[in-house]
Parts: sequence; C-alpha cells; structure tokens
Amino acid sequence: MSDRDTANRLESALRLAREAGRGILRHYVRYSERRAANPEIKSDGTPVTHADREAEKFIRDSIEREFPADGVLGEEYGESRGESGYRWVVDPIDGTASFICGVPLFGTLIGIERDGCPVAGVIHLPALGETVSGGPGIGATHVIDGRAPRAARVSAVASLREAMLVTTSMDYFQLAGKSALYHDLVSASRMTRGFGDAYAFALVATGRADYCIEPGVKPWDIAAVAPVIQGAGGLWSDFSGDMRTDQGCIIATNGVLQSQALSVVARHA
Repeated sequence: MSDRDTANRLESALRLAREAGRGILRHYVRYSERRAANPEIKSDGTPVTHADREAEKFIRDSIEREFPADGVLGEEYGESRGESGYRWVVDPIDGTASFICGVPLFGTLIGIERDGCPVAGVIHLPALGETVSGGPGIGATHVIDGRAPRAARVSAVASLREAMLVTTSMDYFQLAGKSALYHDLVSASRMTRGFGDAYAFALVATGRADYCIEPGVKPWDIAAVAPVIQGAGGLWSDFSGDMRTDQGCIIATNGVLQSQALSVVARHA
C-alpha cells in the first residue's frame, strides 16, 4: 500500500461527503421547518432520521463499488469487513440532534484507516458550506464554498488559561460520570463554548478554537477528525494518552496544549 493509495481514497471521500451533503440538505430544509418533533430514538438513546440512513447507504454503496476490497464501519449499518488493510469509518450526520432542530452545526464524517490507524479524514459541514480534510503526512485543507482552498492550521495558543475549549455539552460529561472534570476544564480555560460534534473539531483544525474534549463518543465520531487534526499540526488521544478510537473519548488540541489537557483529565482518572 502506497501513499498514493491513501490519497486516492481521500479524494473519493471528499467527493462522497459533498454528494451525501447535498442529499442531507434536501432533508434539512424540511426538518428545520418543522423540527421533526418525534424522531426515531435508537437503543443507545440517540436520534436517527431517514437522512442519516440514506446518506450512509449512499456512501457505503459507493465505497463498495470503487474499493470493493476495503472494509466499512458506519454508525447506522455496522461493519463490513475487507481484505485490503483499509477501512472506511462513516458517520453520515454527526450532530443529528442539531440537524433535527435546524441548527447548521452538523457534519458528515468519513475517516480512512490503514491497518487500524486513522490516516485520512473529511469533515464536511454541508449547511455551512465548509470542508476540512487531510491527515498525517498529507497536511490539511480548509475549503469554504466560493473561496479558494487554503491550508488548515491549528492555533499557536500555548496555555490552557489562554485557550478556548469547545465541547458538545456538559450533559455528556454528566452521563460519563465526569461532571467534576468538566468544571475543572472550564476553570482551567479562558473560554468555553458548546460548539460540538463535527463542528468543534473543524474549529480546532482551523485554529478558531484551541482544544476539544469529548467523553461518550464512538469510533465513527473520532476516525475522521483525528487524522484531520494531525494534518493541521495538532495532536489527539484518548483520556489515557493513547491514540485509539475505541475508548469512548477524545482529546484533540493544537498540540502545544495536549499534555496540559491530559494533566487535567488525569486528575479524574
């Protein structure tokens, strides 16, 4: 497997994310008008809509045609194993709760793993017209519709007391039994904002926020954003400091802040 193999897949992931995003937006207009008062609730307590399932099916079917030897893991339809060493990890709508309420901060996430390691990813925010993509050794690119692509780079903020922390919600810390951690992070940071889901990681990768911490996440929430953060010059890990996507948590920072954030988290291990 060559770097070109990964680059080819990243190029396809960008195209698929944008095409899926166009389909999602057709549903978004409808949902945002009536706020889908009674979405289906899955067994894990999270909402799902027809748009989630339709987008994932489109992405999966396209991957299976273009890269039939690759594996696929998706939030809505589980895992199909492959033989190539590559696995695509798909979250068709990261931030379904925002999508249902007509809030535009949801995104389509497509991650690419090689031999179990995240090597490339796409964060596409269809309602905002923004896409951030890249990976370690590739760099990262930020595209806003109608503007020329530019390099995505993390911030240079060097201490938590000067940093903006973004996270989806205090609710997730409460559910994970880590309310005290949330309060310590707020106290340690200059500013905290609830820009969650895919949007939070796009903010970190483009230097508009300095770090993001999320408990209670799944591999499909992490596999795309982790390599993008690395490509933009940042670092990521689980709460133990390991670069794993299966531990239900992530710390993503501009790199300089990684050890400081891990130190706060370690006090609550």
